[in-house]
Amino acid sequence: MNMRLTMRSVGIAAGLLILTTLAAWQNRRLTDARRAGLPEAPAYASQVPPLLNFLTVGLGGFRGIAAEILWSHADRMQDEGRYIELVQLSDWITWLDPHATESWTYNAWNMAYNLSIMMHRPEDRLRWVLNGIALLRDQGLPANPHSASLYRELAWLYEHKIGSDDDSAHTIYRLALANAVAPLLNPDGSVDDTPAHRQALAAIGLSVERMLQLEHRFGPLDWRLAMSHAIYWATQGLEHAHGEEDLAGRRAVYQPLILSLTAGRFDGDLSKSVYHASPNPALFASTLSFMKETADKHPSPNIRAIYCLLLVQAIRHAHELGQTTLEQDYYEQLKHAGKGALAVPPLSDLLRNPKLPIK
Repeated sequence: MNMRLTMRSVGIAAGLLILTTLAAWQNRRLTDARRAGLPEAPAYASQVPPLLNFLTVGLGGFRGIAAEILWSHADRMQDEGRYIELVQLSDWITWLDPHATESWTYNAWNMAYNLSIMMHRPEDRLRWVLNGIALLRDQGLPANPHSASLYRELAWLYEHKIGSDDDSAHTIYRLALANAVAPLLNPDGSVDDTPAHRQALAAIGLSVERMLQLEHRFGPLDWRLAMSHAIYWATQGLEHAHGEEDLAGRRAVYQPLILSLTAGRFDGDLSKSVYHASPNPALFASTLSFMKETADKHPSPNIRAIYCLLLVQAIRHAHELGQTTLEQDYYEQLKHAGKGALAVPPLSDLLRNPKLPIK
């Protein structure tokens, strides 16, 4: 017992030494950064001080203790709103324990949400959002290639930070994404499979083979849009999701799919920096198929309600196009899916009033 206490004390002392040294090093670096203006994008591991590199090897099993001490300091920084300092400290935590996925998520979230919103210029906001994405994509996932949660977090950055309207700079983010990938795509936003495009897409973490597989599976995805990228990363996460993680993984896929039904086609003008997205009803069949599969595997009232409401929208869309056979087929699927949970009205009534009374 005394031996274990002694070893733990040594580990804590070493951790405190790390923290003290890093704090001094960080203070000098931040002072220089403030004098120079806005901080540059962090270089992560290349900027780890030599002492930390040395102690990383010397601490051995005590690296986890040192990481916990740094986590405690990071929590205080978070509470105090010291987000810039938090970036570097979080990077050191991932250096000490690269397989702690919450560290990568914590740092990426801080960059994409906390730091970006502090910036006054749109280009600076964009830079921090892209830093958060690149951190997960280029460092977090290579260190944890089977982490379903990291894939979901990356998908969420595309779906929410870029794809939603919550951030006032969302148009800047969306145009930046579209401009980055449009030269590598066909005019309709689908994959243009050439050797040069494969290489360029791989440089931003995208596999042409996987993109083509997703187009075959779900339909004409438009890769100029954030939701298609959310689907790309979420489907990879689902492949590594097991047990209770499966539903979370599926939710990360069906949310951007459903959103793509109403805004899944880019029809803006990049030459004039005009962003606009229109519905992509071609994804109805695959989205319904995925939702049915999800509802069969996770038959909760909430999942079934989402599936049924999606079927109602499909019925109305088929009706507007005069596709009576498809309309009737969707209606039969709705009656089957809602049995025991929904009071499904006659088809004519449903078309007049698409609201479904859920028991």
